[in-house]
Amino acid sequence: MLDRTLIYYTANTELPEFEARIMADLKQKAGGIPIISVSREPTNLGMNICVGETPVCYMNEWRQLLIGLKAAETRFCLTAEADCLYPPSYFNFTPERDDIIHYYENLWIVWKHHNGFWQKTGHCEGAEMCGREYWISRLEPLLGEGWEPATRGIESALVKQFFPQERTWTGDPVISFKTGAGVSCRTTFINKKVFEIPYWGNINEVKRIFAP
Repeated sequence: MLDRTLIYYTANTELPEFEARIMADLKQKAGGIPIISVSREPTNLGMNICVGETPVCYMNEWRQLLIGLKAAETRFCLTAEADCLYPPSYFNFTPERDDIIHYYENLWIVWKHHNGFWQKTGHCEGAEMCGREYWISRLEPLLGEGWEPATRGIESALVKQFFPQERTWTGDPVISFKTGAGVSCRTTFINKKVFEIPYWGNINEVKRIFAP
């Protein structure tokens, strides 16, 4: 699977021991896929690019992604975030075309102070895949220079311009932890919790092993 590179971007705002568990699991599940980590602090994961103490916001998350895309050399890239768990099936998909963004379906939320899994609706930017050169061509004109946050409301407007076409792929659940330490705790989800999901099993065991 050397036609893809995993781009891991992080603001290093999660608890270090929690992020260390996330990174260890990610490295194991990704197998031999090359990893580029783009971080605000030096990070021991794959080839690390440290950007320093930049403002924490979605615009700079996308700038970190762009830096990782430019450093990669493979046909495709896929993303990973510091508060998400990924099953092996996440890494096995190959798009038929380079010029269409693919978002992963089967996403589940785990809240820090609530017990259960909630199924997420919509997309997760930490679970997507696209042709590397096309991805760069869409992101670069929108982000500009520097690391300044966008004016309020501009971020959501920009993201709608990124990709004129999109598709999805799926497999076992991807889990997104909402710890309060990320850019935002806001998300969309189905308001019906369950206590077990395929591959990962029971919520208590998942929290015991991984949660901060």
